Amino acid sequence: MGEVYRATDSVLARDVAVKLLSDRYARQDDARARFRREATAAARLSSAPNVVTVFDVAEHRGRPLIVMEYLEGGSVYERLRNGRVSREQALTWLDQVAGALDRAHASGVVHRDVKPANLLLDRDDNVHVSDFGIASTTGADTLTAPGTVLGTAGYLAPEQARGEPATAASDRYALGVVAFELLTGRRPFAGDTPTTEAFAHLHADVPSAVALDLAPRRRIRRRGADGFGRRRPARGHAPASGSRDHDGSDPDHDSGDRDPA
Repeated sequence: MGEVYRATDSVLARDVAVKLLSDRYARQDDARARFRREATAAARLSSAPNVVTVFDVAEHRGRPLIVMEYLEGGSVYERLRNGRVSREQALTWLDQVAGALDRAHASGVVHRDVKPANLLLDRDDNVHVSDFGIASTTGADTLTAPGTVLGTAGYLAPEQARGEPATAASDRYALGVVAFELLTGRRPFAGDTPTTEAFAHLHADVPSAVALDLAPRRRIRRRGADGFGRRRPARGHAPASGSRDHDGSDPDHDSGDRDPA
């Protein structure tokens, strides 16, 4: 739905991110309304810590655009793709995202698509919640038909998988899935297709994060670390640097009925 570009603010001499509504959606009233909804939700929270700041909303040749702060640290998704992060880093990020979501919920905004790809990092590795493209806001007319599934399959709360309205609790559920992934290196219901993964959120038992977390550590200790049978404590992986993709693609499993964002 949106194309994201890195640009330069020539007046203030700073890099910014510009999200431009794709040309194929620019003439669709519902797409334009949803894009404006994203700008409104993000602007409402721009003063909140750990939320991507919106600088301006405008149009370019009939296409709406949002000018936001540029974050050069990539995303949590990219960090996970490069290997597990340390437990301390994971807990710091989770605390920051939880605080940002609390502020959003207090302002009447439900994100509805909390996932690692929407958690962007600055140069100091602080996380900022982004992409309010399918957020719902108190006092605004709904743009979602009853029974429509919005969100990403791997992080869907059960009520979202049933096509029911998302609430603040839905965001907290998704953050719990992100926590599971950060601490174990995998999603709790990782499946071959988005449909099977969404179905598991409704019907499957939650796997033990403790068992998943200990298994690789046991294997490392059993092998030994120096090749001579001597054991040494397993070391956590240091966070690897990542670069932010700006092609608007969604690297996670999306549900088939997800509105483009």
